[in-house]
Amino acid sequence: MEKALPSPCSRSWAAAGIGPESRVTWILHVDFDAFFASVEQARNPALRGRPVVVGNGVIASCSYEARRCGLSNGMPLSRAARLCPSVVILDGSYPTYRALAERIFSFCRDVSPNVETFLDEAYIELTGTERLHGHPLSVGHALRERVRRETGLPVTAGIGRSRMIAKMAGKRAKPDGLGFIPPGTEAETIAPFPIRDLPGVGHAYGALLEKLQVRTIEELRAFPAPALRKLFGVHGDLLFRRCRGEDTAVIEEREIPRSISRETSFHRDTSDRREIEGMLFYLSERAARALRALRLEARTVGIRIRYAGGGSEAMSRSLPKPAALHPPILRAALDLLRRVYARREALHLVGVSLANIARCGPRQTDLYDEEEAERSAALSRALDEARDRFGFSSVVAGRSLDLVGKLERNSHGFVLRTPSLTK
Repeated sequence: MEKALPSPCSRSWAAAGIGPESRVTWILHVDFDAFFASVEQARNPALRGRPVVVGNGVIASCSYEARRCGLSNGMPLSRAARLCPSVVILDGSYPTYRALAERIFSFCRDVSPNVETFLDEAYIELTGTERLHGHPLSVGHALRERVRRETGLPVTAGIGRSRMIAKMAGKRAKPDGLGFIPPGTEAETIAPFPIRDLPGVGHAYGALLEKLQVRTIEELRAFPAPALRKLFGVHGDLLFRRCRGEDTAVIEEREIPRSISRETSFHRDTSDRREIEGMLFYLSERAARALRALRLEARTVGIRIRYAGGGSEAMSRSLPKPAALHPPILRAALDLLRRVYARREALHLVGVSLANIARCGPRQTDLYDEEEAERSAALSRALDEARDRFGFSSVVAGRSLDLVGKLERNSHGFVLRTPSLTK
């Protein structure tokens, strides 16, 4: 099903001056609709049309039928069952989802060698492929049809002259649709969109802007660049450009995430310090690995805990210098745990987060710790190479050894009860 966006997005390609010889930059964004739940519905036809959620403890993915019942990602399964008694709850299978995602990504690479992939979405560079594949709209239509035919899964595609515009075009066409925004119409097209639809405006920024009576993207344009910079720091410059439909991010580079977090609820509430610290070791190890995979480093470490009886605590601190290696991140996380875990009560959840993230860069090292830093970096490289080749669970290190025998393991590591199977 193709869904044209509100005028002027619905103008014909010819009216927009687009032809095979045009030198317009084209990006195709592909988004897997309700991915985990859709996979389960495709595998079991009896689930089609029924509210389906995937998760363990909380919802990791929910079908559109479940969303119509008021369910959403991150919601506790107990509440989901109360809101929607007919919901089908499944544990899910991450290896299955990853295999299907890789198959869809291979379809994307058949139309372009330049593809940037995430767990359930991809950006495809189509610039200069018109002679080979035809108009980008035809490419998006053919790719969606191929995914549906060969996997049974619905995907939404968005087309525009930048990553941001392609993503926004697709978002307005969800689910199972095809949207496009012709070049030259970006600013006027996105102007009436809700402010939270603008990439880069998350929950916190969205809430602040709404308090300032900024409800649409067009209303954000009333703020000059210095005002946005004062409100949001360097991120304000990005919002200033994006609310005007301008985005220059290239496909080869991932955007730097504002934070990386890894958290889980325990299978059974626990007050065992060894188990809690073992889990914190494992989660911080996974978070640090994610940093290194993206060639990033973080300056701030935070932890969050939730007590079995309700209530939660969180605290963060800055590191002396940005880090991507596990030891300094773990030391900070353990110190924070000792500060926030003050009640004699079992914990239901623990998590670690990394913030103030930037790309790795050269810096002057202290002569006294240079040798230790080199040893730590060499060990991290060896661990990363082993886990990339044989799976993360091929090496269980440090305090996470206390989790062996208490948690199941597969090739991806310990099987956790996470808010999202991507974490």
